[in-house]
Amino acid sequence: MRLQSKLTLFSAVSKIVVVLLLVALLPPLINRVAMVNTDHRLNEKKDSVLDIISNQGIENFVAEGSEGAYGSYNLLKEEFISIEQIPEPIALDTIENSLRKVENEIVEYRVLSLTFEVDGSYYLLEIGRSIDTIQESIATMQYYALYFLAAVILITVFIDLAFNKILLQPLIVIVKRLKRIGHPSTFTPKPINTTTSDFLYLNNTINDMMGQIQDAFLKEKEFIGNVSHELLTPISILQTRMENLLTDPEMPEHLLVKLVDNQKTLHRLKSIIQALLLISRIENEQYLKNEEVSITVLANEVAEEIADRAEAKEIKLHLNLEDDWTLPQANYSLLFTMLFNVVSNAIKYNKPNGTITISGAPKGKGYELCVTDTGVGITQENLPHIFNRFKRLQGPDNESHGLGLPIVQTVAHFHKIKLTVDSTIGVGTTFCFRFGNK
Repeated sequence: MRLQSKLTLFSAVSKIVVVLLLVALLPPLINRVAMVNTDHRLNEKKDSVLDIISNQGIENFVAEGSEGAYGSYNLLKEEFISIEQIPEPIALDTIENSLRKVENEIVEYRVLSLTFEVDGSYYLLEIGRSIDTIQESIATMQYYALYFLAAVILITVFIDLAFNKILLQPLIVIVKRLKRIGHPSTFTPKPINTTTSDFLYLNNTINDMMGQIQDAFLKEKEFIGNVSHELLTPISILQTRMENLLTDPEMPEHLLVKLVDNQKTLHRLKSIIQALLLISRIENEQYLKNEEVSITVLANEVAEEIADRAEAKEIKLHLNLEDDWTLPQANYSLLFTMLFNVVSNAIKYNKPNGTITISGAPKGKGYELCVTDTGVGITQENLPHIFNRFKRLQGPDNESHGLGLPIVQTVAHFHKIKLTVDSTIGVGTTFCFRFGNK
């Protein structure tokens, strides 16, 4: 998962946890706020009533000395106020829930109760608000609070997404540049536009590291050139000298046999060096891919080139190619070597009177070319190692040096060809090359 996705996911999960906690704590919190607000409102009404009594007298509510009472309910019985004269003084100043009977209906109220004295007479003031009305207010508050929380979460998520995208943009640029590197020589060091010190350090470190890798590849190319000259030249000189000695009529026969053996050894050594140089040059991208190669034409030319060798070993070579497919930006000579080596191995390790089939057909948006033989096969434990250099698993032919298949793999990788191998002991082996999109 990408870093930006992880940051966004973490932010979203953390906000969901916060929302769940708020949802759990919201009802008691809002209930408490509603009750405090209701008590504050009852106290305000109490102060208003006492101000009226102080300014206008108690007679506006209760006739003095009458031991009467005053009561008032609003239309929906949501609130009430009552004043009644009491015979004895009682110290009372409370706010609590209380049940009241109103028109044969029991209603629960939040009631403020207060006793006070006016001109030597004592009165009880009660102001109440319906609990149902308070609960309705609580439900409304919870409803809007939840919507508000949801809106805040959505806004903060979008803000986080935008911020993360801006914050991580330098890292995204660095990753894209790394993905575009096909070979160290194609990398160009570039500064990055950011004020984040971590990203600046990362970009500078990558630039320095790629610079060191480019220097190492350049030295390797120089080394390859030196090896070509320093090794192949003396080998060629030795071969020439031995050929001259072989033509000497006075050379004893037993020495001629040794010279022939030495010449074969030099030939094998020269072949090994040339194969290693070929692999190294391919890996260093010293070959151009500036040709369009027809896969069917390639397969036919390889079959024509190797037909005599197959016929000499009494092996039948079949071609079964459907349609045609062209590989753009390719190197024909390398592809020819790749396919030639596979077919050559199929001949080398085949059974007497065996067969080799080169088949090809479009697959998806690409083309699949397979070489199937009826040879001795490769064991399952050896299959993962067949492309290892110098690891010779089977070698009945003295000219086999274990580098044919490493060359095949190197050329396939150079052209971004998917290479698969399937083999069964005693049945045969199939090499498949997938050209184009996988």
